[in-house]
Amino acid sequence: MRCSVEGIMYPKDAKSLLGAETLRSSAAGSAKSPVVEVPHASWSVCKAELDRILSSVAGLSPSHVFVLGPLHKGPVFYDSSCDVYAPEDGFLEGSDWKVQLQVPSVLAPFVTVSDDICSEEQSLEIIAPYIDLLFPGVPACHLLASSDGPEVKKMASVIEKDFPNALVLISNNSDTCCGGMWKEAFDGNRT
Repeated sequence: MRCSVEGIMYPKDAKSLLGAETLRSSAAGSAKSPVVEVPHASWSVCKAELDRILSSVAGLSPSHVFVLGPLHKGPVFYDSSCDVYAPEDGFLEGSDWKVQLQVPSVLAPFVTVSDDICSEEQSLEIIAPYIDLLFPGVPACHLLASSDGPEVKKMASVIEKDFPNALVLISNNSDTCCGGMWKEAFDGNRT
């Protein structure tokens, strides 16, 4: 999938700007929960918060990274009856970072694959430099939900059951709660 906001919503040399600060924090980093909320905003607005949150998980060795975000819009053929979208398997790369994209086969039946729709939402792209720096070679699954439909709840359940060593990053804006459907799905599985 082609990188779309590098140099606009975050700098072209994003990974090089993270290096020393994030690695220093990683010595103490470990997270108790594999589900972590990250801000859904541009780098200039949330970089300090992203640095803090992602340095707290730097000590983990996840088998997969799931980046779950909202789907705000899509192209003309956007199908509102489908709940969850993912980009095609392959790579998303910027000028100094590269993340492998992979939808695990157990989740594939619940997902519509579309690079066109997913290129409209940058919840993965903003944090991809961190993923490449902290978890090189670990596949990322980028899932976008348009509503809180049954597929969202089913996917949260499957991720928790089948991927106990995964890191789940929920891209959510605290003011608008745009990624709230993912947060609610994971919280609902824990109660």
